[in-house]
Amino acid sequence: MMVCPNCAAEITPKMRFCAECGMKLDAGQSTVSFAPSFGEDAEQHVPSDAGSGEASLIELDQVEGTAGRRMHDIDDEVVTVGRGQESSIFLDDVTVSRKHAEILRGERGFLIRDVGSLNGTYVNRVRVDSVDLRNGDEIQVGKYRFRFVLA
Repeated sequence: MMVCPNCAAEITPKMRFCAECGMKLDAGQSTVSFAPSFGEDAEQHVPSDAGSGEASLIELDQVEGTAGRRMHDIDDEVVTVGRGQESSIFLDDVTVSRKHAEILRGERGFLIRDVGSLNGTYVNRVRVDSVDLRNGDEIQVGKYRFRFVLA
């Protein structure tokens, strides 16, 4: 049995993405165990290339959070999310503000920031003003839900 290295969900060799967390799976990927070191020499640090990685938002279906319709690559330094036609990610829903949120690529990785929306931006079902994104985070803007995935 093969498992996803991110969430330990069961996967098959033909899967390109994990059905549970949305993580991109490499062809021929093997499972790997990781045991963190908690010794004195262990340091909390952010990789120097954290801001240069690729990331995507996978839109989830409204039923049971399964991977769904669209995938949005986070290619730019600032990706805007909203109902306005100029938004990088256009969401056609009256509960979404014209300028709702921004996803920013920085030195520490990716950050989502609510830009004064009326109904709020949620990460893992908690309303946020600004928060660093981690692989597998669930983002909700209006009725739309996404899985944030680092590639």
